[in-house]
Amino acid sequence: MFTLKTYKEIFHFSVNFFSIFLLITFIPDILHFDPMIARLGYWGVKVLLAIWVILKTKRILFSFSRWETLIIIVYLIYGVNIFIDVFLDPLAVSKGNTGLMDFAGFSVIIILMLSFRYYPDLASEKSFWFFVATLTIGLILSYFFAIENLTLDTTNVRYDANSTVNSIGYGQMGCTLSLISLFGIISYKKLWLRLLFLVTFAIGMISIAKAGSRSPVVVLVVVMSFYFMARLGSLNAIIILCVVAGLVFIFLNPILDLLTSMGSNLAVRLTSMVENKESSGREEIWTNVIGIIAKSPVFGAYYIVPYGAGKGLYPHNFFLEIFMGTGIVGGLPFMVLVFASVTKSYKLIQNNHPSTWLIILYLQMIVFGMFSTSLSSSQDFWVLIFYVMSIKIYEKKKMSRPSTVLMTTE
Repeated sequence: MFTLKTYKEIFHFSVNFFSIFLLITFIPDILHFDPMIARLGYWGVKVLLAIWVILKTKRILFSFSRWETLIIIVYLIYGVNIFIDVFLDPLAVSKGNTGLMDFAGFSVIIILMLSFRYYPDLASEKSFWFFVATLTIGLILSYFFAIENLTLDTTNVRYDANSTVNSIGYGQMGCTLSLISLFGIISYKKLWLRLLFLVTFAIGMISIAKAGSRSPVVVLVVVMSFYFMARLGSLNAIIILCVVAGLVFIFLNPILDLLTSMGSNLAVRLTSMVENKESSGREEIWTNVIGIIAKSPVFGAYYIVPYGAGKGLYPHNFFLEIFMGTGIVGGLPFMVLVFASVTKSYKLIQNNHPSTWLIILYLQMIVFGMFSTSLSSSQDFWVLIFYVMSIKIYEKKKMSRPSTVLMTTE
């Protein structure tokens, strides 16, 4: 029988965090209909399921902790700004369907957040394995269905997973699989499971290479380092990272040959980033946004860049975006929330909390948000920060002594 407990214990996370979404997005390409139909339909189902979770969960809906309350306040402040920019004082670049879709997408985030208040079933082992399985299948399909994309960078070929998931999203999904595979390698003690996670790690890395986006590489290195430091200790983390760096150096030529054989320009783009300080125009956008913030520092002005470099786009940085949109009124409490959540994440990972694999994905969203994606559209970020900050104090006290018990499938 399909019950709420079954749904939360197995499916809820995957429904909301792109593994099922990735699989769904192949349907329009195969059946040849408008991808927006599938996308909007999926959004509707996701919201309805979230409402079901909220209404059936035996917790007082309006009884929030201080951290949960602060997240909701910041969310509402930013939401009011988006409403003003879209409906009351619209910019030319936010008029029409673009602005309406931005506001609609942001509005449903509160429902998704409430459905992800901490509950042990959300991070269950069944949920973990279902997510790994569906994401792996989706990325394997993406490799063979990938579509060449020259619109983001006319000088370097990138690959979209399909007509809906672009190269940036495709690369980040590969990064996700690689990160949770590292978690699996460390957390499971059986040799065959560790070998399995080595395979899924490789699939994630191949997906990153195929996509050709640089941001997943940076995110992977930063989050992997954070996780190793918190879970294994500083010394062990440094040793492991040095070994990994050494192996990459030793096998650099075979790696480059593999990338070339795949038609990937990732190596070229990474080299350009290091040698030529090439940032795909982000530095110009950030400089322009800082100037916009300086003109309206208290209450902010716009949720998208109104003029200059990056006009009509998001600032490619969560902090700059929140300060541009809400000024210090929303920016300062947002910074407090992010730094508090990162500190809490470190402690929870250090104590081997059962939600560690979800926390790793939250850290991915933060790092990703420092140089790409939009805060106004990042449902994953808002949902996961709410999840992390809703883990109660008594849960942390239970974990006061680091656990040395590794996960098993027995």
